[in-house]
Amino acid sequence: MRKNIWVLLLSRLLFLQIIHYGVQEIELRKDVTVPEKSDKFAFPLPKASSTDFRSATTSSEEAAVPLEELTFTINPSAEYYQINPDYVGWLSVNGTVIDYPVVRGQDNETYLSQNFYREPDIFGAIFMDYRNIGMGIDRHTIIYGHYTQYGQMFGELDKFLNEDFLKGNLDFTFSDAYGEKRYRIFSVHVAPADTSFLDIDFEGNEYTDFLSMLKDLSVFPSEIVVTEADHILTLMTCNDSAENGRLFIHAVELTEEQ
Repeated sequence: MRKNIWVLLLSRLLFLQIIHYGVQEIELRKDVTVPEKSDKFAFPLPKASSTDFRSATTSSEEAAVPLEELTFTINPSAEYYQINPDYVGWLSVNGTVIDYPVVRGQDNETYLSQNFYREPDIFGAIFMDYRNIGMGIDRHTIIYGHYTQYGQMFGELDKFLNEDFLKGNLDFTFSDAYGEKRYRIFSVHVAPADTSFLDIDFEGNEYTDFLSMLKDLSVFPSEIVVTEADHILTLMTCNDSAENGRLFIHAVELTEEQ
């Protein structure tokens, strides 16, 4: 009987040791499981390859542009939608390893432990808040990612707590099926987990007050003007400089003239 107890204890210890080394190996993993990024993100528009559209439509008697003379560009986002219908865009942040596809689930928990291929993964995925609509409609878009010890996922966002790095890397891009959007950082701050920084619905002057609050909280002053007419994007990850801390990076969408 005593021998059986020892065997059981040893087997359990061995099992726990295997789990420990398995988790340790995953945490030390340097690669992130994501598809390769396409070179271009552009909305697929047909174009005539040899026939001028105006000449083809000047007379009702003239034939339409032959189908074989039309060329089409496949939207690069299509391949990602085929892999995962939850795909909403691609995030690229200058000066960091952040160059990842972004998904949106039915909640904010699923992709904490699933990768882009919807496989169990301690790294999870980079994901948009499930309350966001996407497609550039939201006034405030929120994107989450795990902090990791070796910089994968959103592990390098803490570089923006260095003022010199921030000034040299103010802009980043988010590309979706409709094109590329550029953003400029106007606020960086660390705070305990607080949902007041994650509001997406605003009434009256609430949005203007919200933007003012974000600028006031920034650890570095910013001269970037943000108004109620602007759309903003927030990147959020964990940060241990505060109890149950979060790092918030807020950026405003740039217009073509900026």
